[in-house]
Amino acid sequence: MKNPKEKHFNCTMGEVAELFHVAPVTVLNWVKEGLLELDEHRLVTEESLLRFKKRYAGKVKLHARANKQLKDGHDDGEVERIIQEAVLEEPFDEALGDRYEALLSESYKNKEGVFYTPMAIVDDMMRDVEAKADTLFLDPCCGSGNFLMKALEKGIHPQNLYGFDTDPNAVMIARQRIKAVTGCEAEHVVCADFLQACLSLNIKFDLVYTNPPWGKKLTKNQRAEYAKHYQAGSSTDTSSLFLFSILSVLKRGGMTGVLLPDSFFKIAVFEEARKAVLRKTILQMKDYGKPFKNMYSAVSLVLKNSSCDDNNIIMCYSNHFGYPRLQRSFLLMPRHNLNYWTKTEEMQLIEELLQQPYLTLKGHATWSLGIVTGNNAAMCRRSQRKGYKPVYRGKDILPGRLKAATLFVNPDDFPRYQQMASMELLCAPVKLIYRFISSSLVFYCDTRQRYILNSANMLVLDENFSLSARQLAEVMNSRLSNWLFKQLFNTHKVLRSDLEILPILTDSTLHRRFNLLDFGG
Repeated sequence: MKNPKEKHFNCTMGEVAELFHVAPVTVLNWVKEGLLELDEHRLVTEESLLRFKKRYAGKVKLHARANKQLKDGHDDGEVERIIQEAVLEEPFDEALGDRYEALLSESYKNKEGVFYTPMAIVDDMMRDVEAKADTLFLDPCCGSGNFLMKALEKGIHPQNLYGFDTDPNAVMIARQRIKAVTGCEAEHVVCADFLQACLSLNIKFDLVYTNPPWGKKLTKNQRAEYAKHYQAGSSTDTSSLFLFSILSVLKRGGMTGVLLPDSFFKIAVFEEARKAVLRKTILQMKDYGKPFKNMYSAVSLVLKNSSCDDNNIIMCYSNHFGYPRLQRSFLLMPRHNLNYWTKTEEMQLIEELLQQPYLTLKGHATWSLGIVTGNNAAMCRRSQRKGYKPVYRGKDILPGRLKAATLFVNPDDFPRYQQMASMELLCAPVKLIYRFISSSLVFYCDTRQRYILNSANMLVLDENFSLSARQLAEVMNSRLSNWLFKQLFNTHKVLRSDLEILPILTDSTLHRRFNLLDFGG
């Protein structure tokens, strides 16, 4: 009988994916790149897995989540011991919540969507809140209790404070903070998952203020179950699910303030949530920049649970400037985008432009991403060799022209790449290539079947489209199209979903008039 220690334990790709918290397709790509090896049964060999963990994982650029799992963690038991001891200290340390967050690893915070709201943002979001002792207040993701403490300042009795959080240490801190100030036990601040608890919650609240987890990892079945119950449609990110659950327990006429990622206001997957918001009376949207490490900008949404009035005035704040917007102006936006960053006079111009005839690319083009090699350093050369062809990056694309190529690839390596467009598209007689990582539109009409990397994307127009590829490239690169793209989407990635609905204005008179205006970029 063999010694068990000498036995080799090979794994399925699914097991490796679970080990590194990545998708199975990512493991398949690692195999294609030669980082992992398969045996005759298509199992990942133990030897290659051990070598992979030692040489690559957590040390070189692989997959963001895989690296985090290996190089970033915290000792749950030790953290809990530190917090339990600190909670019992006299006098109670009001900064314990901040100390606790500092103990948590970045991987844990990303997985759970845990980013505690700075008190300055809490103060600002609740600045105009009026409350009485008997006002019912809820924070469904209370963390260490910043919103709950602000509610106490507003005069709400501790017995009327309700808080939920799945982190027992955070709940312990929140309860102790309330007791240290009031002498009362916070009986309704509990360790529980609000999305689940809300399914049977029979209380309606006057005020709900919170910073829900953004992108917390839930199973597909959990997302589907919550989306169905809260009528969230396709908006199944946890920040969206929490918003729908909040609306389900908010009194008629009640107020809620929710801190959300800026993607909520413009990305396609949140459209159902934006539709729901636009049916309410929106009071304010305010951009706080990036208060959390490695996260989107944070934007507060404050609304009243009452039917919307098209003439309702919303105060919008962006880049430290505030301006009023009529709620009905947001109903004109493609995909119900809440473009809070667009000023009043800019919105007036957009309304005028949208009254003009325009084209869109929806249903009129075939799209593809650029080449994903999986490892540019290994697959690309910086000088041309026999059999190698030029390949262009997004930054090589300029309006109407290309820089000289500085990278070269071997077409014989194409089967090893993680992702490839069809050769039919890559070698189309005419195609448009454009920057993907960009806050502006930068297009080039390619007639020489050039290859592009994934920092650039491509499209081939249908034959019946009203403009030629060269004409479309010129319109897309125009000052007017760039300004409109920014006002409607305000993004640093040029997404197909945005390009397909971008109004393409072809009237040269409009472009000449716009070029004379003081604003525009």
